[in-house]
Amino acid sequence: MRIAIQGCSHGSLAEIYDTVEQYTTTTGNQIDLLLLCGDFQALRSVHDFPSLAVPDKFKQLGTFQQYYSGQRVAPVLTIVIGGNHEASNYMWELYHGGWLAPSIYYMGAAGSVYVNGLRIVGASGIYKSFDYTKGHHERVPYDSKSLRTVYHIREYDVEKLMRLTPSPNTIVMSHDWPTTIAHHGDKQALLRRKPFFAEEVQNNSLGSPPLLKLLNQFQPAYWFAAHLHVKFAALYQHNFPSHSQDLIAQNQSVHNPDEILIEDDEPLVEAGKAGNPDEIQIDDDEEMGDGAKGNPDEIVMDDGEFEDLPATGGGVKERVNPDEILVDDDEFDTPTAAPRGVSQKPAGENPDEIVLDDEIDDPPAPLAPANGSIPAPAPAAHTAVPLSVLASEPIRPSTTLMEPIDESADLLAAARAEGDGSTAAGTIAPSPDDAIAERLRKEAEEEQQRWSELAKNAPGGQGVPGSTKFLALDKCGPNKRHMQFMEIPDPDPNPSYPPRLTYDPEWLAITRALHPYLPLEYHATRPPPPHILGQIIEDERIRIREEGLLVPPIPKEGEEEEGELVWEKGKIDVGRVQRFWWTAPPQGEPGGSATAWYTNPQTLSFCGMLGLENKINPAPPVPPAPAQ
Repeated sequence: MRIAIQGCSHGSLAEIYDTVEQYTTTTGNQIDLLLLCGDFQALRSVHDFPSLAVPDKFKQLGTFQQYYSGQRVAPVLTIVIGGNHEASNYMWELYHGGWLAPSIYYMGAAGSVYVNGLRIVGASGIYKSFDYTKGHHERVPYDSKSLRTVYHIREYDVEKLMRLTPSPNTIVMSHDWPTTIAHHGDKQALLRRKPFFAEEVQNNSLGSPPLLKLLNQFQPAYWFAAHLHVKFAALYQHNFPSHSQDLIAQNQSVHNPDEILIEDDEPLVEAGKAGNPDEIQIDDDEEMGDGAKGNPDEIVMDDGEFEDLPATGGGVKERVNPDEILVDDDEFDTPTAAPRGVSQKPAGENPDEIVLDDEIDDPPAPLAPANGSIPAPAPAAHTAVPLSVLASEPIRPSTTLMEPIDESADLLAAARAEGDGSTAAGTIAPSPDDAIAERLRKEAEEEQQRWSELAKNAPGGQGVPGSTKFLALDKCGPNKRHMQFMEIPDPDPNPSYPPRLTYDPEWLAITRALHPYLPLEYHATRPPPPHILGQIIEDERIRIREEGLLVPPIPKEGEEEEGELVWEKGKIDVGRVQRFWWTAPPQGEPGGSATAWYTNPQTLSFCGMLGLENKINPAPPVPPAPAQ
């Protein structure tokens, strides 16, 4: 299966699909699956702006709304997770996962699905210790505080993921990085690009402690991330001591048949030298032409029309997209030092800038995917009116609200550039006295030690799966290494093409078992002790395996999709249960409100399949009829 992985999207969806199309046209290789690692910005209309954690004057609509409305159709099955710059109101509607637009599937706050035989696991959001143990208490319309806590990852969702059975045929997607991962790749090259992260890297606080715990327990084949706006590859070996990759000699390369080549962007010192002496190469799966030493699947954005890509060797050429949304935040005026937790935005620059060209050509109309499991585009007008409730108090945008420096990698780097480079200017890492982070680090170390002991005692010394290939990517923009193309073997002996997106039965069992403990208040409800919860989950696994689930019937050819629900066992197509519908009207359609919330029919369908009460934006009770 050939997949494309994208770092931060920042609303530039049309540009991303153009890049995929260009790669296919140039190489002849059809992409089967696109993975987007957060900061997606699923803005349906300007009414979603108050739910987007970006300073008001920099909010622009982007191109997602064209896919939501049906003006465009995604050309490839796309799986999305959330980051810290999202239309959080829309993402919350689909807390359990669902179609953001036709062919664009959101994993929810956490989730697991199958694409053919490959398991995809997603963890949305970023880590903040003060919100980790809280419930999902934020509600639309968000105030200035809840707007910036709603996307923080919660312990409840991580613990659900921890209950999944480890499997080697797994890809994990996250926005944040697992802590300590910087030690397992070319750390020096990383710090040359991001020198102001040196202190966090040194004290093992860069990234998310819960994700490290998940990495050590789950041991996936691949882990893809974004957030820090830099391309970085690592090989995390589970049965070796921590930081073993730091022992690699500076001029020594690590060769691997699935190379992810990181180019350093610095001038080569020796004439004819093919790469960076500090480079960690995880070998590429395609032959290089013309003796080039590079990665043919690497896309480097360039702002010159049809200019050759610099030093990638792949022959892929980049063109200017008339619909391009430029997200460029590496150039700053000299900032003043900011206090901890307060943003200092340089004049005239925006770390998440979205610059729209005033002259936008009519977009092409891509062909719809021929995948029956993917729902059809939205209708031109509302065919069903979802329930919505208007809040009594409209949201009041604040002219002083600014991005907290501890949640934007580029703002942090800019602020520290003015000082001595220390974390005094803010941090994207857990604070040194973060007791939760320390607990999670210890649990991750214990999990790693447990696997190491299993490896030692296994026959022949082979033991458990050995390593996870980690790759973080940059954001969209000129000369940004934001997209990677890879070919991953499909574990399914008879894979379907286009790929089939199905529910993970184990995840459904976990969701049903933990649903009574879904925390919707500020203080989260604690689930039962692990041994009791484990038995509840096992009972649900058995129940789903033996009884199946109640789902819509598969329509016969030429018939409409109607009829009574049927019991179905095994893997079930997502598109059979959850069909895409508009909730908020798209841009240009009448109606909508910045303070409206919606009960999403997809969430109702998901809960109905599992026999659960819908707790996500439940419809208000119908008032009783007046007495006669």
